[in-house]
Parts: sequence; structure tokens; C-alpha cells
Amino acid sequence: MSKFASFSFAAAMIGALAFSGGASAASWKFKVYNKSNTAAIEFRTQEDGEWSSNWISDRIEPGDHFDMDFGTDKGDCTVRTQIRFTDGTYFDASVDYCKISNLYIYENRLRGD
Repeated sequence: MSKFASFSFAAAMIGALAFSGGASAASWKFKVYNKSNTAAIEFRTQEDGEWSSNWISDRIEPGDHFDMDFGTDKGDCTVRTQIRFTDGTYFDASVDYCKISNLYIYENRLRGD
């Protein structure tokens, strides 16, 4: 990996407030893969109708991946997640973070396994 995403302390704190549930701490760690043809520049989660700050500090080029760790096992497992690309396009989708270990970003959807 070259330059990838990293958490700022503020983003980690937002995540700690946004997530909880019956999952173990390991359930909140996963890999994010950019399977789209465009670099992703924003990864945001929603709580109480408000979007978090950007979870990534750099762009995720097509074909790149990074490790994500929300740093908590507290909160709802299913969280609305928004992805924004360098070309200005974006989308959001619900993700059940308790059930995934890999999250794949495509042009207009997310898929987890």
C-alpha cells in the first residue's frame, strides 16, 4: 500500500459514539477495498441524521485497500455509510458492520463479506 487512510483521534471518537451492539471488538475491524474506477476521497458514517467527519485522510486509489478499525464494539451494527469520489459523485448505503470483515467500494454501491 502507498498512501492510505488513517484515523484521526476525532474520527475515532465519532466512531466510538456511532457504533455498538453485541459484536466483539474484532468485529469492528475490517478491510476496505476500492473496486471502483475512481479514487475515493471520503468515507463517512451517519448517526442521528448527521454525517461524521471524513474517516480517511487520503484518497483510496482504484485497486488499493486499507485496514479500518472503529475502535469500539458499542452501538448499532447497521450504519448508513457514505462514499465520495474525486469526480464529485457519491452514494450512501446501509452496512451491517457486525457481519463483515471486508467492505468493497464500487461506483454506486458497497458490498461486504
